[in-house]
Amino acid sequence: MNETLSVYLNLDPERRIENEVLIRRIDKLLLTVGMKYSGVMNMYIPTDRQKRDQIVFQAEVLLRETDWLKDLLAYTLVGTLTNACPMEEILTDAMSNPSPEKLWYYEQYYQKTHELPHAVVVDENKQLRDGYISYLLAKKYHVPVEICEMVSAQPLRKIVKGMHVEFSDGKWRKKSDKRCIWIYSLREPVVPGDILMANTKTGADFICVHRIEYTAGREFCSKYAKIRQHMNTNMEEGESTHHEK
Repeated sequence: MNETLSVYLNLDPERRIENEVLIRRIDKLLLTVGMKYSGVMNMYIPTDRQKRDQIVFQAEVLLRETDWLKDLLAYTLVGTLTNACPMEEILTDAMSNPSPEKLWYYEQYYQKTHELPHAVVVDENKQLRDGYISYLLAKKYHVPVEICEMVSAQPLRKIVKGMHVEFSDGKWRKKSDKRCIWIYSLREPVVPGDILMANTKTGADFICVHRIEYTAGREFCSKYAKIRQHMNTNMEEGESTHHEK
């Protein structure tokens, strides 16, 4: 995770020479925190892969706080490689067997959607760190799975991306299409479509999970608020799912 950083700028395409000068200036700026130009499009990579979590985070902060980029920086996008190693090379000896209830919950989601609930995460030694059930389902059904790599010395958190919802006229309805991110550290299994109670700036609120991912590194893991409760309800079905506590 955190292997690349893409930088998007508000540039005038007719000012080609000035744009080139600006981009070279950004190249030099990012080198001060350990990011170098990859040679591909607008993508930068850490000079030290073992410290990439801190480096990429610092690079994002630096770009946001640089005065001469205030009106030029559109946004940045942190990239994660999803083919860290072949699945047959993943080591699973440190993992314990999931409960039948948890396995059933995730497998039911796969059978319904033909999609795995989320990626699997390995460390630099190819030891599986999270996503064991996705790994088991990928093997059972012979389907590809996203494999992300983390630095073993850094913290890892599961995150959910979702939108705010409300219960009205017997159904869960979206309040808007805006999607936000929360840390998911509850014991209950979670899949896209689940309704959760989240901590927000204005207090507790309900969200519907759109996608499940991971984040790594102390700085990235401290960016987000936490999910408070799984509501045992699905957005589409609006019914209790009763999974294991």
